[in-house]
Amino acid sequence: MSKQLNSNAFTLIELLSVMVIILVLAGITVPVVSSARTSAKKGVTSAQIGQLELALKQFESDFGVYPPDSYTVAADTAISVGGISIPLDDDVGTGTKCLVFFLGSKFTFSSASFNNIYGPYIEFKKSQLDEVTGDFFTDNPPDITIEGVNGTMKVYQYKDPFGEYYIYNSSSPANNRSSFDIYSYGADTTDDSGSGSSDDITNW
Repeated sequence: MSKQLNSNAFTLIELLSVMVIILVLAGITVPVVSSARTSAKKGVTSAQIGQLELALKQFESDFGVYPPDSYTVAADTAISVGGISIPLDDDVGTGTKCLVFFLGSKFTFSSASFNNIYGPYIEFKKSQLDEVTGDFFTDNPPDITIEGVNGTMKVYQYKDPFGEYYIYNSSSPANNRSSFDIYSYGADTTDDSGSGSSDDITNW
């Protein structure tokens, strides 16, 4: 009877061998899964940059200019259409804030000589928006009504799938000189200014 039991049972060596095989397979699987997730995030990032490009070009078609990368009272010029200006606001002072404000808002012009509605140009994923606490776009003059993202006038920043904010430059783009540069820091979440040797994901 004991011989029968011994022949059907795992020996200690066999158990250790199985454990080693499992650990080896786990060691292979974890990097593969991690690499697949990173590749998926890169693909989503490239697609989102493409969506931003299309939205920016549609905005330019309507307003005659690309959205600025800063829109503050002291430093910038107001965007006007039909003789009506979108008021400047010091809380919209960076490229990522401008992306969300100009592309995610609905602008209703209602003067006697100019009636039109523009935007929103893109629907941002709420999970990728970071609210800037204490910042609001506050000015709504008589001839224009602005409905911001989520129907509020809060200011947001737009995160890429890696958790960093997209970089947008339309005032002095180094690569697409006649339009704009957009890029993500990529998987290493380090700003390499979109250099060719980095893992930054760009629109050039």
